[in-house]
Amino acid sequence: MDHRLRYKLKKINIPEEWFFCNPFEKYSKKIVCSLTCKTGVIFFSEKPFKKKEFIKNIEPLVQICRKNRIIFIIQSSFFWASKYNANGILIDFKNKILSNMVNFNLIKEKFLLVAKIHNFKEAKRFAKDIDIVFISNVFKTKSHPEREGLGTKKLFELCVFLKNKFNFALGGINKKNISHLKNKDLKGFGAISYFRE
Repeated sequence: MDHRLRYKLKKINIPEEWFFCNPFEKYSKKIVCSLTCKTGVIFFSEKPFKKKEFIKNIEPLVQICRKNRIIFIIQSSFFWASKYNANGILIDFKNKILSNMVNFNLIKEKFLLVAKIHNFKEAKRFAKDIDIVFISNVFKTKSHPEREGLGTKKLFELCVFLKNKFNFALGGINKKNISHLKNKDLKGFGAISYFRE
């Protein structure tokens, strides 16, 4: 663990579970209201969105997080992460949105950097820049039924490769299969449907 990450972690206790919150979904507010500080929240949307609409939708949810001392992360926006005093930024490396906006080193000093990794190629390419890794998708998901799950064997192999990071399983996790996610290099999990069950 590098000195930069150690410094940031003095201020934050990383939760073992994360709710991936799409602010455009009606059920999101109910779930966020039910959470405690033991669960983190990541505000995201996989579909293209207008920034103004995204920010308008997350604003009341951010206030709930702050009131209940819930750690939260905002997708691909240095400006809004700064404005709302988010704990981190979910980076979209494919679009390199943040790299084009501000000095990447500045972001690394101020925020926890979070990314989704789908394979070893991405892990090798992006691991040096990130603090928290969501390895996806572990199991088949309702949102992407066309994608095969990595399975626990590949998940744990990636965890070993990324053992100096905070690794989380993501994708298709429910209350039945969560018992299979036990590994010393795996910190916890992220999910959507798990929190809707």
